[in-house]
Amino acid sequence: MKTRLFLLMIIFALGLSACVPAVENPPTTMPHGEISPEPTDMLVTEPPTEEPQPTPQPTLEPTAEVVTPASNLYAYVKDYQVYILNPVDLSVVKIGDSNHPFGYGPDCWQSSPRLSLDGRYLAFEVNCGNSFIVYDLLENNQIAEIVKASDPEILGDTLLGWAENGRLYYTRMVGGCSFEPELKGPERMEVYSYDPVSGGTRYEFDLPKVNDVPHAYSIGITIDPQAAYVIAWNAACSVGLGTRFLLNTSTGDYELEPSTWPESFGDLEGHYSSFPAEQYVYGADGGKLFVLKDPEIEWDPNARLMFLPAGASESVQIDSGNFIELVSQAPLVK
Repeated sequence: MKTRLFLLMIIFALGLSACVPAVENPPTTMPHGEISPEPTDMLVTEPPTEEPQPTPQPTLEPTAEVVTPASNLYAYVKDYQVYILNPVDLSVVKIGDSNHPFGYGPDCWQSSPRLSLDGRYLAFEVNCGNSFIVYDLLENNQIAEIVKASDPEILGDTLLGWAENGRLYYTRMVGGCSFEPELKGPERMEVYSYDPVSGGTRYEFDLPKVNDVPHAYSIGITIDPQAAYVIAWNAACSVGLGTRFLLNTSTGDYELEPSTWPESFGDLEGHYSSFPAEQYVYGADGGKLFVLKDPEIEWDPNARLMFLPAGASESVQIDSGNFIELVSQAPLVK
């Protein structure tokens, strides 16, 4: 009986608790206030240590090969065409071929080659245009054509040569040879220089008239590397060439056929072209370029062009044919 009464009381109590509504707690409100700018302290983890890596280098493009002129070249004229000999490999190029054009065909006669002292530029004369051509051997193209003032029928304007200042010197005739009503020569012979870098020309000085006759005038032969001296001919219209004379370009003084010539010209017998046509020429590299021909035949089709390298005992044949001029671009020492 007591047990039943106890169970009834437990059931009654459970029934009352089920009838009481549940009380919900309101959400907790954060207190108002400013947020501290200081960051919350946190445990800092050190990054793993790595092996040092080499700094990457930029990718370099291959440098283009720089072509430099030869230190010494030889020029020669065969059958009125100019050829260039490189003594380093004994190679020969013909000016005017498809690889070295200058604007005129093979029927254009070429003469008086003059090489710059650095071996880059070549100046020569052409009869078809009555002019001087300046050719860049490094770029293989013509850079200037200087029209001559003298009549192509007479010996007037000439190429003197290149100097160490990089300029090309040449003569320019003012006036000409006249025969009516009297025989009379040009007014004067001027010397100009040409700069291949700027392309400009300038007047330098006059060649002196060393003879008093009306038809006399001077024809330039060559200039020394310092442009301090000029060798020229004392000439006259319809008469021809006379004696040579040496001109001091700074003072204007001259001397007919001096007993000695300035050392800056080197060996005159093998230095300048055409006055007269030489049989050999020495180069700055110590080599010797010369022609073997029959001394009794002025126009020898069987003549052989020979080159003797410095220190060699035997010469090498370079070419054959009718050779007219030989010239080197540097002062020549025997």
